[in-house]
Amino acid sequence: MARNRGVPRMNHKEIRLPSPAGEIPLRVFQPEAVPRAGVVFYMDAFGWRDEIDAMCSRYAKHGYVCYLPDLYWRLGTLRFRPHGARDEPLPAAMDAANTATSVEMSIADTDAILVYACSNGVRRLGTVGHCMGARHALGALATYPQMIGAAACLHGGRMVWNGPNSPHRYILRAQGPIYFAFAADDPTCPDAHKALIEETVREARVPVEIEHFAAAHGWTFPERWCYDPIAAERVWAKVMGLFANLG
Repeated sequence: MARNRGVPRMNHKEIRLPSPAGEIPLRVFQPEAVPRAGVVFYMDAFGWRDEIDAMCSRYAKHGYVCYLPDLYWRLGTLRFRPHGARDEPLPAAMDAANTATSVEMSIADTDAILVYACSNGVRRLGTVGHCMGARHALGALATYPQMIGAAACLHGGRMVWNGPNSPHRYILRAQGPIYFAFAADDPTCPDAHKALIEETVREARVPVEIEHFAAAHGWTFPERWCYDPIAAERVWAKVMGLFANLG
């Protein structure tokens, strides 16, 4: 989560991964040595871009094979430019794509990723999701405990809504530890949502750590206007600790 110029780029390959719903675009970032475990990186609402590639490369640099699925693949090839200032309006098409990409869809995609990982000798993985990706990382942890051992949800957005499929409910199904990092300034996760998540955590069967940061939504992204390098590096250390026992 250091700035891109400080993160060596690692070789990665892009494949089309077969699944019952179609071919999933997947980037695979391979470490130089035999991987200690795997990481599935669930993107934010802006989609694939160099910034995310560099963040995935950092996992590979630290010994993890990192899988980056394009969660928007059912909608076509969608890429959005991150806003450059707090008050810059977000694209309506991005909001629509975020809404249309359900956790149930990403859970189905994750099944194909896990089959692929297992065929390549990777049998233990963690999940990490930033912003939009946080709820997808949590859903994967709750659904695939046999392979996914931990999840990091970083300034997650839309983690709570009315209905039985609200993402925060996956906390009660999780069988591995969870780390939540909340932003103080986050309209996508207001205080009422944070309070409900914390209340749900008290009923969890697994260790859950929650940290609150005096930062804005999106602060872990090195190229974002709100990037906070001190908070981002603390989160990186927490995620590394969370994943240390995977393999």
